Amino acid sequence: MNDISAILAKIDADARQYAQAAQAAAEQKAEAIREDYRRQAEEEAARAAGEAQRQAEAIRQRAVSQAGIEARNSRLAARREAIDSAFQRAMERLCAMPEEEKIDFYAGLGAQSLAGDAALVLNRAEMDSLGERAAAELEKRARSAGKPWRVTLAGEPGAFRGGFVLDQGVTEINCTFEVLCAGVKEELEAQVASVLFP
Repeated sequence: MNDISAILAKIDADARQYAQAAQAAAEQKAEAIREDYRRQAEEEAARAAGEAQRQAEAIRQRAVSQAGIEARNSRLAARREAIDSAFQRAMERLCAMPEEEKIDFYAGLGAQSLAGDAALVLNRAEMDSLGERAAAELEKRARSAGKPWRVTLAGEPGAFRGGFVLDQGVTEINCTFEVLCAGVKEELEAQVASVLFP
């Protein structure tokens, strides 16, 4: 019996030793797995933090760029407004020109453009105040320049602020202040800008 007890005790001791070794190996393996997952989690967290930092920097740079574009657009709009205002003031000065100066201006400009009998179209106010005199002076200047054509005052006024239109039947010569200003605006804008914004 003693031999059986000794064998059983040996088996029991071996089983316990094997169980302890298996448990130690399992704990070691579990710790290695936990450590591997912890390392992966730290790497993922670092990668996510880096990506978040890159995205935040990209957003910041876009915001700075957008703010720069908006500031530049605001400056350009202010410059455009100042230039347009300068041309608007020039238009107002042309419209406010004394009648005798207007008649002289209209006659000189019209005589250069005249190519046949024409009707002088003015706006309502100028048609009433200087229409007949302007037509007569234009015809007189044209004759002096060797252009013996008739210039009459049109029956209907034009819808423009100042200047005139020469209606020659088939063709019209538009010398309204709006057209004259628009014609030189592109050419003079750089000069006006250099005066306004030295």
